[in-house]
This record gives sequence, structure tokens and C-alpha cells, in this order.
Amino acid sequence: MAFRTWGKLLLTALGGSLLAGAGQLGIAFGLGIVRFSGAFTGEGVNQWPAQLAWAAWLAANAAVTGAVCAERLARRGAPLIGAGRQAAVAGAAALGATVVAPLGMQSARAADVSGVEPVWAVAAGALLGAVIGGGAALTVLVRPPLLWNMVLVAGLVWFLALASVMPSLNDTGPLRAVRLGVWEPSWLDPIVADRLCLLVLPVAALLAGTLTGGLARRRGQATPVGALTGLAGPALLAGAYLAAGPGADADRYQATPYHGALLAVAAGGLGSAAAAMLRWPLVERPITRAAATASAATEAAVDTPGTERGPGTEPTAVSPAAPAPAEADPGTADDRSVPGTMPPAPRRRSLLRSTPGVTPPAPRLRSLFGRGRSRPDEAGDPTEEVRLPAQDEEFVDWVTGLSKPVSNNETDPESARRSLRSIGRHHAD
Repeated sequence: MAFRTWGKLLLTALGGSLLAGAGQLGIAFGLGIVRFSGAFTGEGVNQWPAQLAWAAWLAANAAVTGAVCAERLARRGAPLIGAGRQAAVAGAAALGATVVAPLGMQSARAADVSGVEPVWAVAAGALLGAVIGGGAALTVLVRPPLLWNMVLVAGLVWFLALASVMPSLNDTGPLRAVRLGVWEPSWLDPIVADRLCLLVLPVAALLAGTLTGGLARRRGQATPVGALTGLAGPALLAGAYLAAGPGADADRYQATPYHGALLAVAAGGLGSAAAAMLRWPLVERPITRAAATASAATEAAVDTPGTERGPGTEPTAVSPAAPAPAEADPGTADDRSVPGTMPPAPRRRSLLRSTPGVTPPAPRLRSLFGRGRSRPDEAGDPTEEVRLPAQDEEFVDWVTGLSKPVSNNETDPESARRSLRSIGRHHAD
């Protein structure tokens, strides 16, 4: 069973990369983006390495596509875990991406290139691209967030290529060659296109890196992973240009985008690192948001009425004013002076109640036989104490005081404020 599952994964990686490589090369051939036939001599000598860069980049993209297809298939069953398994899938994807080599070699037979064998040059460029793509596929399998940047950069490259060839599809003459990652429509001056490619690639890589780095940080990925997401897509682009070379010194047709791709790697890494490591007001990790919420709640609790905070000092509680001594009740003064007479239940006043602007806490609900008890919930666990209004608290205290027995030597037992007789008086009767 495991052998059959592994066979499906390897075949999926191989077939997915093969179809991706052949499909992309077919679209590029059909729209005139890539052409290996014709004369690449004289002033057009540097157009040949530009076509080789396309071959290497298409093969690298095909390898990544095949590995991603196998990884999606593995999610339905057991996850693709383990360095050996991931390397095997990446190797199968790289093997399928080499289909770009024979398809390009067939078209390169009609090419006229000075000092280079075009057939073998296309094969070497496609094979190098497949190897680069195999390494990128393994990286994606180990760290899936790196795929986001590859998808963004690949979509940008295809958009620039289609935007360059679409205006010239209705022309009757030969289609104009398009460089990898360069926006150069037929109506745009070639000098302006050369200047723009040094600006478009780094800026696009910077934006893509910032976006993917912020997305990785938003989803709680590790900071090193988020900081490296901006390197994935530009690295494939720069690898393709490194495989093709900067071209001859006749002009800067190939050298300008070559250096632009290298700058894009640095710009993409800078953008993702800034988004993943710097403190941004709108992009925060869930742990940071939770800590900020707890800090705000604590500060709000400290800033309640009854506290004062000086500049640069910690909040300190204001000492409540001492309550004024209660005046003696003339009606009960004599009763208090008689020995054995129980005084009336005193009225409790909260210290916070005497302080203006301070809300006293709600009193606890206490029963006659057990004060301060909490009511258990359905599971039997004690919960918070139930609070009662102040008048109920006073009433409970007064009734509790009535239950205390008095001594036998009281002068007027009936005038005493009690409802239960003492033990000694009961036996005396």
C-alpha cells in the first residue's frame, strides 16, 4: 500500500512538471515570447542569451509546479514529512522539468549563433534551470510559505511578457523578442525599456517581498521564515539569468536585465525582512495583540476612581478619609451603661462610601448560619460570592445580633433587643 502511494506521488511530481514545462514553452512559442530559430549575429548577438534565460526559467518553474502538485496530493493521505521523501519528490519534479530541453533543442536546429552550438546551449540552459527548480521545489516542500513569493513573481513575469507582446499581435512583420522580466512593448523606445527594467524588477520584488513577509507574520510563521520569503521568487529569476550569462559587450541588451535581476534578490529580501522583523502598526502577531489587550485592560483597571498618578510615578491608591465618629444615641445611652445589656447592632459603613466620587463594592450575600459562603454551580465547584444591596447587609447583621444570648443579671430582660432567651435564664425559670 505504501509503495502504491509513493508511486502516485512520484508520478504526480513527474507528470505535473512535464505538463507545466511543455505548456509554458508552447505558450511562449505561440505568442513569440521565446524563439530559438533565426539569426543571432551582429547587433542581435545578445538576444540569444535572453532566450536561454527564458528556457532556464521555464524549466525551474515547471519543477516547482510538479512538486507542489505532489504535495497537494499527499495532503489527502499521509503528509509529506521527512527529508528523504521530500528530496525524492523534488528530484522527480526536476526530472520532469527537463522536458524543456528536448523541445527547445528541436527548435534551435534552425538557429544561427556565432561561436556557440545552439542545440547544446539550449539543452544546457534547460538542464541548469531544472536543477535550480529542483532545489527551489525542495525548499518549498520544507518551508511552504516560500511558495507565495514564487507565485507572485511568476505571475508578474508572465504579465509583463503578455503586456509586451499583445500590442504587436496585429502587426504583419516579425514579432519583437521579449526579455525575461522586462516590459518592452513595440511602441516603447528600447532605451527607455532598458532604463525601466532596472527599476521595475527591484521595485516589484520589494513589493512582493513586503507582501509575503507581512502575510507570513500575520499567519504566525517563524520570523526567519517570514524574512526569507522575499528571496524565493527573485532567486529563481536571478538563477535563470546566471545560467544564461550577461551576454557580450556589444551592447547592454542582456546585461541590463541581468543586473536588474540580481538587484531584485536584494530588494525582495529587504522587503520581507522589514515586514517580518520590524514593528508595524497594522501587522501584528496574535500573541502581540493578546498582550496589548491584556496591558490595556490592566491600565484601565489601574485608572479607576480613587487613584492618583503623578508624572513619571506609579499609580498609588488614595487613602480614604477617616470616618467621623458616630454620635451617641441618647435613647440607647442608658442601655449601654447597664451591665449585661446587649447594645443594638451597629451600622457598618464602608470606608469607600465616605469618600466622594468612589463607588463602594457590592456587599456579599451572607446567610444567617454561614457568612461569606459561595453558592456552588451545577458541577459542585464554588463560584463567586453573591452580592446584595447595602440595606440587606445591615438587616442581616442586625438579625444575627439578636441571636446572641444575654447574661442572667440583666435588669430589664424585656427591654433588651433580643428574641432568644439565654441558657441561664431558661433554667432559672
